[in-house]
Amino acid sequence: MAKQLKIGLALGGGAARAFSHIGVLAGLTKHGIPIDIVTGTSMGAIIGAMFATKPDVAAIKARFASYFEGEVFAKSGFNFFKELDSHDEGLLAEMGRLARRGLFNTMMVTKTSLVNGDIAAKSYAYLLEDLRVEETIIPFAAVALDLRSGESVVLKQGRLREVIAASCAMPGALNPVKLEGRILVDGGWISTVPITAARQLGADFVIAVDVGDAPGVFKEPRNALDVIARADALARAALNREQLKDADIVLSPKNGVAHWADFSTTARAIERGEVEVELQIGTLQSTLKKASRPKAFALGRLLGLPQ
Repeated sequence: MAKQLKIGLALGGGAARAFSHIGVLAGLTKHGIPIDIVTGTSMGAIIGAMFATKPDVAAIKARFASYFEGEVFAKSGFNFFKELDSHDEGLLAEMGRLARRGLFNTMMVTKTSLVNGDIAAKSYAYLLEDLRVEETIIPFAAVALDLRSGESVVLKQGRLREVIAASCAMPGALNPVKLEGRILVDGGWISTVPITAARQLGADFVIAVDVGDAPGVFKEPRNALDVIARADALARAALNREQLKDADIVLSPKNGVAHWADFSTTARAIERGEVEVELQIGTLQSTLKKASRPKAFALGRLLGLPQ
């Protein structure tokens, strides 16, 4: 008899690139792929929490469209990063450019974050319902990094907005969040795509959605900050490759978003997520069918055979 699988969807971080998750959700819904568990890191946690609370892709699109047109987003500060006109490897690279402009040192010694904490809280309040994680329609968890212990923390209970704030607390850009004696920051620094978290919640089969870009073309470092930024990008890419091996299938939308803070590209990112599902739906369906025969599926995974 075929096993009724619990399907988990693990959504990685990626800021503006993570809007491909919405397209993936639309594609999976279109093809009738059930989603029994959702986990997310950073922006993937926001989108995952919205879907887990109300599994309605059209409603998620409408909520974000309204948010981007409003005052809260205008004051968020993310356009500041975009205006640096960087197409580089991430926040450390952005900070390097700030340093070269003489801004970084002043900001880092006078602020604990580059984005105002009150505005960040208003953003979470605008996008997310005021409820507990345990109250979501679909079981949900977000992942964060504990600065004190260095552990990956799976947040599956507590106030939803606080949990999301912790998972999204990008070091240097947003303040760490104190929860239950822990000091938490963006889960992407330890769990780029929260596959393990999905399994902890009971998923038998995990669809991982990776929206991150590979490190850019190597350029000769101009200073120590360039070296640090490049090394950080390479380390995070290596971590990502290793963690993705634990997924049953990986969707990697080619979202075409050049800058992680360019939220004007959300429509294209969403479309690329839908395209990725269409490209992979045959493989996904056949892999799910095999997974419903647990002995054969487990043996294949043990031997490292293609699923």
